[in-house]
Amino acid sequence: MTAPTPKSALAMMPTPNIPASEAVGHCQSVAIIDAPLQEVWDTLMDTSTWPSWNRFVPAVTIREQPGSDGGDLSPALQTGTKMTYHVNMKPTSSSQPQRAQANNDTPLVVTEWDPPSESKKSGRIVWVLDAQAQGRIMSSLLAAERVHEFVEVDILDAQGQTRRGTEVRNWEAQNGALAYVVRWMVGAQLEVCFEAWLQDLKEYVEKKTTRE
Repeated sequence: MTAPTPKSALAMMPTPNIPASEAVGHCQSVAIIDAPLQEVWDTLMDTSTWPSWNRFVPAVTIREQPGSDGGDLSPALQTGTKMTYHVNMKPTSSSQPQRAQANNDTPLVVTEWDPPSESKKSGRIVWVLDAQAQGRIMSSLLAAERVHEFVEVDILDAQGQTRRGTEVRNWEAQNGALAYVVRWMVGAQLEVCFEAWLQDLKEYVEKKTTRE
C-alpha cells in the first residue's frame, strides 16, 4: 500500500495567500482512503452528506451559490460558494454528528475548485474566511485559508491485489493578530479536529464503497 505523505511534509505548506513564513497557526492531516478518487471528491463536495459522517463540521448552511436566483441552493461546493460552518470543536470518538452551537459558526467562501477528471487524477479545493461576512475589523485581525488536495494512489486490497485509492491532504494556515489567540486557546484541539475530519471521511466512504 502506498505510504501516506508524512504530516511533517504538510506542516508548513503555504496556502494561496499565506506564505509558510507568515503563518501564525498551521494545522494539517492526511489519509489514504480505499475508494475511487471521484467518489471521495464527490462526498466532500456534497455538504448534504456531512451530517452523516462529519463530527467536526456536522452541519453547513449554504448562504450563496454563483448564478443562483435565491431559491433552493445546491449543497455542492464550487468556486464562489459562500457558506457557514456550524462547528463542533469536541469531536470525541463517542460523539455523533450534530449541529454545533451558534457561537461556533464560521463564515467561509470557496476560492478555488479544481475537480478531478479522466485525464487528471487529482483535485484541489480551497476555502477561506469570508472577509465580507466577517466585517472589515474582524477580517483585518484574522485570515485563514484551508486547502484539500486529492490524489489517486495505488493500494493493496485484502487479497494482495493492487487497486486505485485516494490520498487526501488537508491543511490550513492562519495569520493576523487573532491567529496568536486561536493558536494559544484551541491550536491543539484543532489538530484533533483535523484528524477526525479525514478519519470520518475515510470511514464513511470506505463503508459506502463496500456496501455498493
